[in-house]
Amino acid sequence: MKFAHIADVHLGFEQYRLPYRAEEFARAFREAIKRAVEEKVDFILIAGDLFHSSRPSPETLKDAMETLEIPKAKGIPVFAIEGNHDRTQRRVSAYHLLESLGLLNLVGIREERVESEYLTSERLGNKYLVKGVFEKGGRSVEIHGLKYMSAAWLEKNKLSDIFKPEGDAILMLHQGIKELIERMMGLIPESQRDYFELRMEDLPKGYLYYALGHIHRRFETNYDVGKLVYSGSLQRWDFGDYEIRYRWDGRTFKPKAGIEKGFYIVENWKPRFVELRVRPFIDVKIEADEETVKREVRRLAPKIPSDAFVRLDIKWERPFDVSAIRELLNVKYLYVRTRFERKLRAVKGGDVPRPSEYFSPLELKAIELAGEKKLENVDAVVELFLGGWNEENTEEPKEKPTKREKEEEKRKGKTPDLDAKPEEKTEKKSPKTKPGKGSNLLAWLGGGR
Repeated sequence: MKFAHIADVHLGFEQYRLPYRAEEFARAFREAIKRAVEEKVDFILIAGDLFHSSRPSPETLKDAMETLEIPKAKGIPVFAIEGNHDRTQRRVSAYHLLESLGLLNLVGIREERVESEYLTSERLGNKYLVKGVFEKGGRSVEIHGLKYMSAAWLEKNKLSDIFKPEGDAILMLHQGIKELIERMMGLIPESQRDYFELRMEDLPKGYLYYALGHIHRRFETNYDVGKLVYSGSLQRWDFGDYEIRYRWDGRTFKPKAGIEKGFYIVENWKPRFVELRVRPFIDVKIEADEETVKREVRRLAPKIPSDAFVRLDIKWERPFDVSAIRELLNVKYLYVRTRFERKLRAVKGGDVPRPSEYFSPLELKAIELAGEKKLENVDAVVELFLGGWNEENTEEPKEKPTKREKEEEKRKGKTPDLDAKPEEKTEKKSPKTKPGKGSNLLAWLGGGR
């Protein structure tokens, strides 16, 4: 037996709202199918997310049909399950359309019994478990599968109660497995690090091959008597799914290679990865001042191909103009992410200064009031800046008493009624004038000169 294992095709995905990216996803699928046919495989597995949406556009459907005509013309059956992106709760999905055209065979739990050249069904409660069947040279293999299901559903419905292989069999799933994601942490796309609905112990045993989708990084391991394989996505998913990552260590950029993209050819139950050349994603991160960033990015630029998608992550203590840095990288797509944070600088002797040495009294008082999370403190903070304080004051501003404090003091007769209408005063307030150059802004806001 020889078959291809493909997953996470995501036809129709206009990544970063770029229409040409959808064309590149379609091109990668076409290349994978052509390569599989050239390898003379007996059948092809698509382990979920053939489409990026459960309602693909007419153009996306056309791409799928034209590509799937290639194995059909050679008499090579395709077996598929729905992923989380393209599954539907409706009775009929895009997969059913492709099945009606003879382009694929949909396996899993279905409402109706299906019997055909490559599909057979068995009763499962009030539904049917539809399984793929392929025979060659007096040997047969069953292809079992299940569309993407939530963790809640999988807690109530044990896979080992549904799938019970007899003889040579393959299980297709589009799920994340907790222990495997933990092993891949730091190597999978950033957006997928909490994508799991199963644990290893939840997997039914007895299968010779577990064809998995959902996680976009390729991965192989053993499970029970078989091989457990994530084929990964055909295209790069985000900048966590990089081809090369550069990290600044204070002296130079250190490169780290990412994971190849492609699919698997499995012959006699032994998987072999087939790499596809896809658009490179380069992830660059540096923490340095503006002058250093410009200098080092200029040095790095010749190493980055012009057709690459690049994320430049810059971190420093204060903002600076990144437009000049953009001009240093002549690439297909550039995303600049800037992050700035104020740092406490060490003083002589290596000690970090106390807050009082770094923040002004005004700032310290505002932090204190805001940190208490009392609604009444909002007025106190506002008054702090508008009139109750200036940087020359050494006394703390008086906080307004709360309503409860007012009533308590009024009851005891210790203070007058602060809510009573104040007597008119003859004293005129001096008008505020716009501060002159070099004047104290906070003093001006407070009415000072």
